[in-house]
Amino acid sequence: MKKLLLTVAIFALTGLSQPAFAHGDEDHGDQPHETTAEASMPATTTQEALTSIQTSMDVLGSQIDAGQLDLTHAEIEKIDAAAKALKTSASVADDKKDRLESSINQFVAQLEKLHTVADAKDAEKSKSEFKKAQGAFKLVEAALK
Repeated sequence: MKKLLLTVAIFALTGLSQPAFAHGDEDHGDQPHETTAEASMPATTTQEALTSIQTSMDVLGSQIDAGQLDLTHAEIEKIDAAAKALKTSASVADDKKDRLESSINQFVAQLEKLHTVADAKDAEKSKSEFKKAQGAFKLVEAALK
């Protein structure tokens, strides 16, 4: 019993002294993990959210094409916030709500994949994942019609 208690105590003490790493020990340079002011003020209407997403997607595409993968973090945060705001602000028929929510979830998941490869500084995969994100956004737009 003493050995078990001693073992548990050792595990507890070593577990408490381990540092916590965000996103698997990624280094974002001088970009904060907190959302920017624009991202923290979500869109209030469906049209505002769609416009915000489209504008940020255009900027994101330009950044990826230019190889400025360090700058993509802030744009992805803005898009993510607008997409989540779209879930609550969009008013669609009851039979389309599930489809809309599913397409938004798929879009957000694709943004996460893009975020991961952009943080890894992989230009080719970033371009590929961005194209997939564009396709997922088209599904969101279609679900709103």
